[in-house]
Amino acid sequence: MEYIKGIDVSHWQGAINWGEVAKADVKFVFIKATEGTSYSKLSYFKENAPQALAAGLKVGAYHYAKFATVSEAEAEAAYFLDSISSFALNYPVVLDLEENKKKAKKKTLTDAALAFLEAIEEAGYTAMLYTGKYFLENTLDESRLTNYALWIARYNSTLGRGADIWQHSDSGKIRGIRPKVDLNIAYRDFTNTKNTFRKHSSHALKTKTTTTYTVSKGDTLSFIAKKHNTTVKSLVGLNGIKDPDKIYIGQKLRLK
Repeated sequence: MEYIKGIDVSHWQGAINWGEVAKADVKFVFIKATEGTSYSKLSYFKENAPQALAAGLKVGAYHYAKFATVSEAEAEAAYFLDSISSFALNYPVVLDLEENKKKAKKKTLTDAALAFLEAIEEAGYTAMLYTGKYFLENTLDESRLTNYALWIARYNSTLGRGADIWQHSDSGKIRGIRPKVDLNIAYRDFTNTKNTFRKHSSHALKTKTTTTYTVSKGDTLSFIAKKHNTTVKSLVGLNGIKDPDKIYIGQKLRLK
């Protein structure tokens, strides 16, 4: 079976030379963006996502879940989506659900997971669930989650079940990254962030009216504002930009 090689990273991987990573037969990367409803390392995602995109990698984001109820999941999804909305991601957006410290019942935790995944879809992304093989098969109701792309962690010589992506190691070595890194293989080519990969199409997406612009090399806010008949002040306010002189290649800006 043909597959595509990729990695996933968080602040534990430190500074990364994305140009070197791209030369190491790595085609995609998932970068941790948020955790719970606050995350002190969010700046790591904001710095690395544009660099990985500029290096030609397919880039997705993941959120480490702390929720146990639907309301908690909705709050975490809103925080996550707000944190990644300015970036032109071109790989799935992921719910990382691997703990149940609040000892929620299987139905309750699955309800919460579905609420989070549906929020991702409604924002226009391909929604994916990341979890461990045992956790999926024992702590969640897998039968209710089959509509979503699946990324499974199992550090073994075989995966032992169906999945779209298999995280098969947490101790890989990749050029451009000093510490050890998680290694993945994808069995499907997720080259689009939209919901073309959903296994069933009964879920209708909400239509979004916001116009966006993806930052290219050489762009400035004044150039973008003039091109789209708006103002720098409007762009700064719409996108929560702290420094108008700092925008990044691949960054997605709301125009209205």
